Amino acid sequence: MLAGCVIGPERRPEVMKAEQLQNNIIVLEPNLSRFETAGPFNVSSRPDREFNIDLDQTLVVDHFAAKSVDLLPIVIMSHGNFSNKGAHRRQAKHLASWGFHVVTVESPNRDQWLENGTRLRKFVEMVHQWPRILGNNADRNRIIVVGHSFGGSAAILAIGSGAPVIGAVLLDPAVVHSSVTSAMKKSDVPVVLLGADRKIFTARGRSMFRKNIAGEMIEVTVPKAVHDDAQGPSVFAQAALGVDPFTSTTKQALFRSTLTAAVIGIAASGTLDFSAKIFERAAKDGVLKDLTYRDKI
Repeated sequence: MLAGCVIGPERRPEVMKAEQLQNNIIVLEPNLSRFETAGPFNVSSRPDREFNIDLDQTLVVDHFAAKSVDLLPIVIMSHGNFSNKGAHRRQAKHLASWGFHVVTVESPNRDQWLENGTRLRKFVEMVHQWPRILGNNADRNRIIVVGHSFGGSAAILAIGSGAPVIGAVLLDPAVVHSSVTSAMKKSDVPVVLLGADRKIFTARGRSMFRKNIAGEMIEVTVPKAVHDDAQGPSVFAQAALGVDPFTSTTKQALFRSTLTAAVIGIAASGTLDFSAKIFERAAKDGVLKDLTYRDKI
């Protein structure tokens, strides 16, 4: 039980404090299964919000927010190639329920990934400058970016060009261009890489992230997971077939758990200390594998 965060008949989730919850979690015994279910906060959803990031560019986003009375960290998510923001809807709602503002960004989903890195940086800068566009309780000083596949390249490009974030989580990321490697060397915030199983699928250039990212970094693998398990069912496979036959609901749930643990750790401490503890325990138990950790280069 979380001290000071008991939910009973006399205390509704809406009056709990997200920061108190997150600070308590990181000092508890590391247990990845704690994040399998939704968190204690009700979540509001605002789909298809439009923001002008410059004179001629508009971004469309889905916005999910925990109903909490205190400042909430901000998570901004970038989808991957041949995908869209809808692929991350379940991850975003799950994260928000643990005490966050979560924004999933719709980007051109092919051939514009360098530009998508710039778009992501501009949006992060906008949120940092005017956090009230997300609400009166958005914490501009705790922004974390998340990117899947080529969206991981976009996230690193945004960080390398100065996006004001405190950390990043990369979901089976892929390198889209050599300029991403240069951006990695400028990325000095804590980064967690959550990968699919290399025996099944290896994202293009995935090993380059651990070799070149300048900041503190953890990489860990979800056993037997495929690339799209790191987001959700392929929205295009679902549209065509009614189902994505290549993904696993179990592995998707494990990605949600690891993503939530990583984001909470970064938001609460600005370090990877909590991620290291919880993933080491999960790897020891066989839930995760191939764990590597290193300090700043």
